[in-house]
Amino acid sequence: MFIPLLRIIKFAFQNFFRNFWLSIITITILVLTLFSINILVLLNFLTSTAISSVQEKIDVSVYFYPEAAEESVQNVRSYLIGLSQVRDVKYISREEALEKFRENHGENESIISSLEELEENPLGATLVIKTHNPNDYPFVLETLDNPEFTQFVQDKNYDDHKEIIERIDRITDRVRNFGIILSGIFVMIAVLIVINTIRVAIYTHREEIGIMKLVGASNWFVRMPFLAEGVLYAFLATLVIIGIIYPLSFFAEPYISGFFETESVGMIDYLNHNFLWIFVTQFVAMSVLNIISTGFALGRYLKV
Repeated sequence: MFIPLLRIIKFAFQNFFRNFWLSIITITILVLTLFSINILVLLNFLTSTAISSVQEKIDVSVYFYPEAAEESVQNVRSYLIGLSQVRDVKYISREEALEKFRENHGENESIISSLEELEENPLGATLVIKTHNPNDYPFVLETLDNPEFTQFVQDKNYDDHKEIIERIDRITDRVRNFGIILSGIFVMIAVLIVINTIRVAIYTHREEIGIMKLVGASNWFVRMPFLAEGVLYAFLATLVIIGIIYPLSFFAEPYISGFFETESVGMIDYLNHNFLWIFVTQFVAMSVLNIISTGFALGRYLKV
């Protein structure tokens, strides 16, 4: 059992090196296929990171009319704190809101001069709400549509945050769809290349195959080196893609982390923690694809 296995592996390597440049082209196509797939994997991770980052920074500000009494605002705050979905409610008084407004528009002399002309503070109090789950914001804000509260509430600003998340989702979906189409194209090219590579290998070894049959070699013994060659292509392509993805992620990490304004987005950690799921799964999938392609080529071109 062990000796025939070694012979099969030996013949697989012989096939590889006898058609070296064709083998390199085959591996290159497989690498491009795996590269597009891994970009999709990392894109999915970065999308989740981006949405989590945005969601972590999300808070909803509820603005009250200037004439709303502080007692009424505090009653609304107490009601919100009582909701299980709410994590925190920060109260900003009218005076604090005015001071913050001055700081934000300090360079705009026309706005500041307009404020000076007003006899009273034009701003009302504000409640800044944070929930445990960003998906709970619509429910929390819906509770404020109660007539008991609408007479005090002037405005709410959740829509801006919601639009940001939806925009991230839309962009990601477009890139993901493009990546899926590109991966599909590379998969089809890979199948055609593998079939052609095996066809050439069969032609190159036609005399040896004939001798094998004359000395009583089984059909499977003749076929197995070609199947093993397909697995070898998948193994080498996986090694190459690991050698590409890790340095690429290491190089891109600081720039992506800077974009998200965080110390590290954890791309390398993500790859390490999911190494088996990402790369071993891809190796197995690519091996199966190559075996199927090789089997098709053997059935069509190898008459044994």
